Amino acid sequence: MSIDSHIRGDTRIVYLLGYPVAHSISPQIHNHAFRTMGLPYAYIPLAIPPGSFHSAVYALRAGNFAGANITIPHKIQASYYCDRISDLSRLTGTVNTLYLDNGLLHGTTTDPEGFKRAVKWMGCELCGSDVVILGNGGVARTLAIALAIDKEINALSIIGRNLNKVSLLAKEVSAVSGFSVSAYSFDDERLTDTMKECTLLVNCTSAGMHPSVETTPIDSKYFHKEMVVFDTIYNPSRTRLLDEAKAAGCRIQNGLRMLLYQGLASFKLWTGYEVNEDIFDISELENMVCKK
Repeated sequence: MSIDSHIRGDTRIVYLLGYPVAHSISPQIHNHAFRTMGLPYAYIPLAIPPGSFHSAVYALRAGNFAGANITIPHKIQASYYCDRISDLSRLTGTVNTLYLDNGLLHGTTTDPEGFKRAVKWMGCELCGSDVVILGNGGVARTLAIALAIDKEINALSIIGRNLNKVSLLAKEVSAVSGFSVSAYSFDDERLTDTMKECTLLVNCTSAGMHPSVETTPIDSKYFHKEMVVFDTIYNPSRTRLLDEAKAAGCRIQNGLRMLLYQGLASFKLWTGYEVNEDIFDISELENMVCKK
């Protein structure tokens, strides 16, 4: 009989709280890092329906857990349960990471750090770029605010199906950052000129995500060779959006490295240790997600 000694009496638990969570590869990422670095932690996914989040957080706090990742649909609600939240989370209203410090529950978001690091990895320069974000959900809001408060980009536009929602988000981002943000619907006539100037297109919608792999958020006529296309979706690894952008000569990237890098930023908050990304084989991680 082989005895697994990884889980012991002194093992500290990190959770993934979301609904659903069965599709996530975060447990593989973090448990591989814990084992490789010999750290006494384990990462466990918990499917928490929206109405049960309150009970789940209080139960975890009573157990002196090490921390958690927060994913859909709890990123906004999680901020209400923190003793302290970061300045960035206070602005975005979202939390994707919980960690304990001196007995206090802290909340922050590492999504912007993961995104920026992934964009940097592919050689895309954010400074001076004209950015278009597709969508008006939590990820779109978080990335838009993070980019706007940095004020390194040249221009920022948000595009969505519902003009009222997109306009409201653009106004909120402008208000907290002091950076002018434009808003358009997908059928706006001005979209053609905006996309001609776009150098970085970021999809924050669920269009193209498994299992609806034949959908795409925007017409391929807008792609051009000077545009980098970043899809926050990582399942499948190549969405229809990325396929059509690649065919038009764009540089492309999916959301897998963003997931990895935001996870490693969370990892440091839980453990105090930096993780060398070389311990991961990105192709192996890609094989864990669905293919078209």
